[in-house]
Amino acid sequence: MGAIGIASAGTTERGLSPIPVPAQAEDPVQAPLPVPFPPGVAAKLGTYVYLLVDARTGRVFFVGRGKGDRCHRHVAAARSTTGDAKGRYVVLDRIRLAESDGRPVRIDILRFGLSADEARLVEASAVEALGLGQIPALELQRRPVDEVGAALAKRARFKRSHQVVLLRAGGRGSDTPYGSVRHGWRIGRRWVDVISPRSPVWAVIVAGDLVTSVYRLDGWEPTPGADTGTARTQERWSFVGQPDSELEARYVGRSVAAYLGDGVPSAVTYVWCGPHWVNTAH
Repeated sequence: MGAIGIASAGTTERGLSPIPVPAQAEDPVQAPLPVPFPPGVAAKLGTYVYLLVDARTGRVFFVGRGKGDRCHRHVAAARSTTGDAKGRYVVLDRIRLAESDGRPVRIDILRFGLSADEARLVEASAVEALGLGQIPALELQRRPVDEVGAALAKRARFKRSHQVVLLRAGGRGSDTPYGSVRHGWRIGRRWVDVISPRSPVWAVIVAGDLVTSVYRLDGWEPTPGADTGTARTQERWSFVGQPDSELEARYVGRSVAAYLGDGVPSAVTYVWCGPHWVNTAH
């Protein structure tokens, strides 16, 4: 089996994109091309995921997947051509930079003997774990655990008879004790009369977009030290209420993202009450 030349560097296996190769330079970089696998090794590897490692730092800068001698082809292409001023071949330029002091890029096999789907999953997982700026075949899923929990949480669906006001007390994971979350809400004067059929009956405390607690409202009172004058933008109220175990069992831990809308969520959102009131008589 001979050394891999520039012709093979741009070829592809089924289901894999070709490795981009710039036009061969008149005076290509003179460096030995990678030695391919010994006979029979590629067949035993099957589909695999590989890493390109900068020998100067020991850091991985690229993750790929393939069959046969694919893992060698990036390095072969980089050594057989010169740089592209337009920066279209980022991986090849990165290889040249890594080998600028004479030390060759290291090629590691991360996992082999994989199915095509397994290889895509391992590739995507490695890219995310290493924080590389690649776009693998699968959608990236890495995010903080609280964001994952919120994204996959069941959605809250408030019954029409549950006239609630969503009070967003902080970001995901915020502590929401009654003594602090009940204070300082901008509620219109027309909605603080709990006897009114259009006023909220329950206060639903939200952290991020997850429900943390539900209180049956006994009333509202001016927030201590806050200006509760006639200007709506200055009215601050504190609710008084008791935990509602029945509604907490139904809604706590559920996402209210659908009610908060797009963009920056409001601190106060009315559902089936206030300006969004519906006739709930039954």
